[in-house]
Amino acid sequence: MKANKLLERLTRFLDADSKTQLEEIKAIRKVLKELKEKERKLREKLEKKPKRDDADELQIKLDVIYAQRRKGVDRVKALKQQLKTPVEKNEPPTA
Repeated sequence: MKANKLLERLTRFLDADSKTQLEEIKAIRKVLKELKEKERKLREKLEKKPKRDDADELQIKLDVIYAQRRKGVDRVKALKQQLKTPVEKNEPPTA
């Protein structure tokens, strides 16, 4: 195979990886929006009646949703960083 064809195949392979990452980012953002809406509704419930019987349960749910959103945001940042600086797979680890 000629060098140009090899480079073209390599480019398609790398683009497929970045396309997959972009799709993952898009999916995570969609979930993050849904979690934010759920968090907002739970906060409103809790603020309307802070002395509810299930206030502790609502607070636990809020804490879990916050942790999930935090992890999602961190994952999106990591994926964006990978898109900006692709890691060479042939290099040995430096640690």
